[in-house]
Amino acid sequence: VGEILETGENSRAKIEVADIGQVEIAPNSLVKLVNSSDTEHRLALEYGSLEAKIFAPPRLFVVDTPTAQAVDLGCAYTLDVDKAGNSKLHVTSGYVALERDGRESIVPAGAFCLTRRGRGLGTPFFETASEEFKENLWKFDFETGGEKYLDSIIENAKAKDTLTLWHLIPRVSGKDREKVFKKILKFAKLPYGVTKKGILEADKVMLDDWRYEIELNWYE
Repeated sequence: VGEILETGENSRAKIEVADIGQVEIAPNSLVKLVNSSDTEHRLALEYGSLEAKIFAPPRLFVVDTPTAQAVDLGCAYTLDVDKAGNSKLHVTSGYVALERDGRESIVPAGAFCLTRRGRGLGTPFFETASEEFKENLWKFDFETGGEKYLDSIIENAKAKDTLTLWHLIPRVSGKDREKVFKKILKFAKLPYGVTKKGILEADKVMLDDWRYEIELNWYE
């Protein structure tokens, strides 16, 4: 704990994470061991790339980056961090929670989530999303934002893009939140006990309950 592992241009490394999986470190990467205990295994990726394959209870394995924490929910994923601290998470199996300052992005297999120093967490999106959708989401998350880009995101959203829309509900407000809600409703009905009022108030329990219904669109 506290020591670092640094790979050069022509070197790689493999880390066995106790008995719960392994992490492969790509060339030109710097990783620090933050904690290793029965309750938590934590690395810090200062820059570079890693690929993690973890088979463990949720939240046992965590990777810190300069702009977020990637919390394993039983999964496989790649994580890239540039020298500025910006990161890109790509989940290939299971789920990862990307967290920063009380905000959380739940990223399922086949999806990406970006972070930018000074701008925080981006909104998850599937790799199958259209280029226009991705471009407008980038501008909404990390540039000027605004209603213009949000309206385009909503208009161009397909069934799988409900991943992005669901995350946007607590991140926008007022009439924008209602527009997002109405678009999701075209793809996923409200389950028993979940109300429009609760969703528009960003009630976390109701949002989570609705997510289980919405997720059916993500794997068709």
